[in-house]
Amino acid sequence: MLRRKEWTLLLRDPWLMSQTLMQLLYLLPPAFLLWRGFGSANGSQILLVPVLVMAAGQLAGGLAWLAISGEDAAELVATAPLTGGTILRAKVEAVMGSILMVFAPFIVALALVSPFYALVAGVGIAIAAGSATEIQLCFRAQAKRSAFRRRQTSSRVATFAEAFVSIAWAATAVLAATGTSLAAMPGVVAVGILASAHLLNPHEA
Repeated sequence: MLRRKEWTLLLRDPWLMSQTLMQLLYLLPPAFLLWRGFGSANGSQILLVPVLVMAAGQLAGGLAWLAISGEDAAELVATAPLTGGTILRAKVEAVMGSILMVFAPFIVALALVSPFYALVAGVGIAIAAGSATEIQLCFRAQAKRSAFRRRQTSSRVATFAEAFVSIAWAATAVLAATGTSLAAMPGVVAVGILASAHLLNPHEA
């Protein structure tokens, strides 16, 4: 029921959906420039990998904020005969389910051209989305959904951590797609960012 609630609220509010999906549109110009400047037949395919991974991280961060911090009925949800951990898990599942619905068509289309790139992109999308959601869990604070535009001002640390971890996982994905062992370097950076977020977690202080 909680998962259904999150999906229903998002679909019921066209303005909120447009603001959320706007994060994907921001990535289209650089993707187009990369395509035009460096893209060959194979190059254009591999360039889709980091774009999709970073877009997934950014979209997951916005959706996670809406589900976890932008809860307008927090007191009502708290009265449900469920533990706090179960409620948070349902919200995370709603976020990850939304990411799956948005990016599955892209992965399927990419798989028709290059199954390996599709596999790397799929794994990268899952990890980036999970990382952005984890950061929002660390820095969650009660707010209204109407404050979505100003959510970045609530925690600068969460904003930068979310952006940098998405970039790091995107770099990891594109390097992994090229088959180089250097992919481990940005992966280590991403893990370090997540570890730092946990150390700075105000809920564990």
